[in-house]
Amino acid sequence: MRLTSILRILVRGRNGQAEWKEITENQLPKGGKRLSFRENSLIAFGFGMFVFSYAYFQDEINPDSKWAKVFRTFTREPLSWLQGGQSDAPVSSDHRPPVF
Repeated sequence: MRLTSILRILVRGRNGQAEWKEITENQLPKGGKRLSFRENSLIAFGFGMFVFSYAYFQDEINPDSKWAKVFRTFTREPLSWLQGGQSDAPVSSDHRPPVF
């Protein structure tokens, strides 16, 4: 005798009458809310455009602000954040740091 045949629960059927159902037969209800990648991507794109526009206007109006600095960093040298903390010392051909 299988364990699943022993594990039964009492549920209401479609006609409202109680009926016994095996636990392995339980399923989530059909339908419901579905994930929409189109709506989520439009929201993310709109938020990105808002942040970019805000930083652009801050660069025009108040060039000393933090957002203006971020805007200039990403528009003039977008890959400079990868080199953060590295010295501008010349690198030898074997890629070892210079010996002083």
